[in-house]
Amino acid sequence: MSQDARLDPQLTEVLATSQGAAATPPAATTGLLGRLSVGQKLALAGLLVAVPFAVSLGSLVTQQNREVSRLEGQLSGHRLLAPLQTTMYNTQLMRLTSAQLLQGEQQASQPLETQRQAVTQALASLQSQAKAQGFTGVSEEVRKVQQALDALSFSVDAMAMTPEEAQSAYSAILKNSIRPLFDAVASASGLRVNTDNNVGEMLSTITTSLPDNVPVAGAITASAAPILAQLGKAGASIDATSRQAMRQQWELSKDALTTILSQLERLATNTTVGRAELKQAAATLTRTSNAVFDGLQDGVITPTRLSLTAAQLGELTPAYDASLFDAYTLATKLAGQELQARASAARQRSTLLTLAALLGLALLGTLLYLISRAITQPLSRLTEASQRLSRGELDLNVPVTTRDEVGQLATSFNVAAAQLRENAARVEQERIEAQQLQQHVGQFLDVTMDIADGDLTKRGKVTNDVLGNVVDSINVMVEELGETLRGVQSASSSVTGGSRAMLSSTAQIEQGASVTTEETLRVARQAQEVNVSIQEMARLAQRSADTARQALIASQEGQQAVSSTLEGMQNIRGSSEAVSSGVQTLSERSEQIQEIVDSISHIASQTNLLSLHASIEAAGAGEAGTRFAVVAEEVRQLADESNAAAGRIAALISQVQAEIRELSAAMSVGAQNVEQGFQVAQQAGEKLRQIGSLSQESAQLAQTMSQSAGEQVRGVENMGQGVQQIAQIAEASQESVKEGRSAAEELQKLAQQLNQSLTRFRLPS
Repeated sequence: MSQDARLDPQLTEVLATSQGAAATPPAATTGLLGRLSVGQKLALAGLLVAVPFAVSLGSLVTQQNREVSRLEGQLSGHRLLAPLQTTMYNTQLMRLTSAQLLQGEQQASQPLETQRQAVTQALASLQSQAKAQGFTGVSEEVRKVQQALDALSFSVDAMAMTPEEAQSAYSAILKNSIRPLFDAVASASGLRVNTDNNVGEMLSTITTSLPDNVPVAGAITASAAPILAQLGKAGASIDATSRQAMRQQWELSKDALTTILSQLERLATNTTVGRAELKQAAATLTRTSNAVFDGLQDGVITPTRLSLTAAQLGELTPAYDASLFDAYTLATKLAGQELQARASAARQRSTLLTLAALLGLALLGTLLYLISRAITQPLSRLTEASQRLSRGELDLNVPVTTRDEVGQLATSFNVAAAQLRENAARVEQERIEAQQLQQHVGQFLDVTMDIADGDLTKRGKVTNDVLGNVVDSINVMVEELGETLRGVQSASSSVTGGSRAMLSSTAQIEQGASVTTEETLRVARQAQEVNVSIQEMARLAQRSADTARQALIASQEGQQAVSSTLEGMQNIRGSSEAVSSGVQTLSERSEQIQEIVDSISHIASQTNLLSLHASIEAAGAGEAGTRFAVVAEEVRQLADESNAAAGRIAALISQVQAEIRELSAAMSVGAQNVEQGFQVAQQAGEKLRQIGSLSQESAQLAQTMSQSAGEQVRGVENMGQGVQQIAQIAEASQESVKEGRSAAEELQKLAQQLNQSLTRFRLPS
């Protein structure tokens, strides 16, 4: 067979079926990814890789753009600081020139007007820029500052206030109106939001520290000018009030100046540009401020007489104010340059990041395309070759161009195709051998049909193929089957004889089992009758026990009643003894009362006798004894009444004593009767205790009899159950004997059928 020849149709069908089953996965395991091609899967994987990469780059670009926007917003806010500083500088100058104008210096009117115009222009510029950038809050605050300055200018022009009041008013505007504008601009533009420490410190300095301290440091000249003008010329005496006011303003402004100089020094240390300019501005401010502060210290605060005049201070003021605001302006300018440099760098970084993101995405897309092509092309060749192989074309060889898994798969495919070609040749040889085997099988089937018909003398032909061993084994089996059938015929004859003997024995066993069953049933009925009698006796014993128990309870209750009676009689005896004692005491008390009554009778007799003597004496006294005779008569009548009452009491006491003696006699008789009843009750209680003991013994005996009867009932019941079980066993034995007899009859029938079946076999001699 040539290599380009087709496969045998049967082999082709089997191969196609097996490959189709292997290539087509079950529908249950085919998911979304299973329905995608390899190219689509690679595209999806590339998308999953590219999307996070693009998102990360986009996030970096967005973050950098936000940084650019933040810096540009800060630059826009920084641009608002220039007109705001101009406003602060000229307002501070207006504070000094307004005081000079109010002091009568008409030459100050022209500088004051120039300063007002500068403030108006600066505020207008500030308001227009704030509106252009959307800072509505800043624009509203600027309008309020302009209104406040206009109102103050009107009051100054009208000479409606003193220099001190004007100075205080301008200081209040600087502190409460112009200073908050720095906070409003910083908040609106984000000037104080910076992660860089150096830039953040610079912005904080120009928006917070310097606006707080520059007006305070510059206020020294405006505060000192009115004081010096009031003191007059050089050599004038300095009063304590002026010196104290000057010292307070000097210390306040000096602290603010010290803070400004320290801030400038820190800015010069941290900044990378304009460091020399900052140091020069700080040195100039130090020199001009020393001239002002040292002049005030030596000319006003320390000496007792004035040595620094207002004119001399006016000469020093412009240089000091200019150096103060020049330093502030320079710091603001350097901060703007730093912000501009950082904004340019941020814009450059944003551009570079955008280009890097686009270049990275392009490179990633190109790389993914090349990788996808390197994988899908070999897979396409393998897929085409597999389809040709499934159609039966074995003359295939896929070119191997890589060393990766796809190349290994192509190599394995080529090896598999070569093995399939070898298998095709081997299958053809096996087909020829199968035809020969089919012929031998037909011949052997003819022999097996004869053996199946009962002819055990037939034998199959032993060949050299696989069937030869089977035929040889079956021949041996048929030979052994013949020998076995001979033994079965002999055993069948023996079984027939044994089944007859078994039938005879089972008939006798069945008769004995029947007799046993009848006897056990009779014994069971007798045991049941005995059980009923014993149960009746047990019920009677239980009733006797219950009666004895009730008698015991009644005797116990009677014993308790007798005990209660004894206690009551004991209480009565105690009460009667107490009553006898009380009657005896009452008799004694009546005798004592009798003695008292006798005493009263005796006293009444003596009183009667005394009144009689008094009447006699009164009669002998004549006219003078008449009233005494009346009293003696009344005493005698009282004595008679007392004597009569004592007689009645004596009669009553005699009756009470008689009644007490009768009661005492009755109590004595009652006490004897109680004592006799108490002894009788004690005897009755003793008898009841004896009855209770006898009742308890009777109840215990009845309970024992009841328990014994119950045990006899349970024993008889157990015996009855045993007899019933014996009867059941006897019945089961009788049934088993019947089943055994039936089995013996079936066995005899089977032995006869077996003998009949064995007659159809022809056994070898």
